Amino acid sequence: MKVLIIEDESVAGQLLKSTIASVDPDIEVVEILDSVESSVQYLSTKPLLDLIFLDIELGDGQTFDIFKKVQIDAPVIFVTAYQEHALKAFKLNSVDYLLKPVSKDELTAALLKYRRLHVDQKQALQHNILSLLGNYRNETGAHKSRYLARNGTRLISIPAEEIAYFYTKDKLQYIKTQQNGDYIIDKRLDDIEAEVSPKTFFRLNRQFIVNYGCIEKVHTWFSGKMKVQVKPAAYEEIIISRLKAAEFKKWLGGE
Repeated sequence: MKVLIIEDESVAGQLLKSTIASVDPDIEVVEILDSVESSVQYLSTKPLLDLIFLDIELGDGQTFDIFKKVQIDAPVIFVTAYQEHALKAFKLNSVDYLLKPVSKDELTAALLKYRRLHVDQKQALQHNILSLLGNYRNETGAHKSRYLARNGTRLISIPAEEIAYFYTKDKLQYIKTQQNGDYIIDKRLDDIEAEVSPKTFFRLNRQFIVNYGCIEKVHTWFSGKMKVQVKPAAYEEIIISRLKAAEFKKWLGGE
């Protein structure tokens, strides 16, 4: 999930970024912008964003001016010290309106609301489309059936069904096979997630995409999170955020 922050106070921007990370470490803050002008320039490039956090009063104007100059398709959450702009904010594609200082509970509730309004509906639509396509996807080979990986100078072609999970470590991406082999793969997990079968593989967090057949145990964890044990064992604990836990439960149940 890619997020943009527009906030002209450096300390406030970094604080919001760290609060977001504490609520859900899978969220990637791609930029922190501090003006109307820089925001218009950045958004004019049509970056792929899932959500935008906006302060209202910036040094060179109000963020409402951004909407007048560039089309914003991503949903937004306003984060401000002023109550009087709430009505105007909700006339835009606003998910929530938070007053500074933002607490973890308030931020969590806002992100859950965003997920309910935008992510869950999108996933339901995608699920219906996949159901209509049925076996056609498998017959046409829509999902990648094997991956080219390397071990030193040796290249290895690994069938998807032999992969226990994909993972990232020390800025490299790896395949862990069900035979406990580790191989480097020159692909980002974001790209792999789009290629594998969503019935077989699930993106647990920013570090892991797991094969259903290699999930050994699932535990409830603190603050609504979940802990997943896989086989072969992973190099670190695999924790699913509270925001993604509901989606994971649906996937486990075959929905």
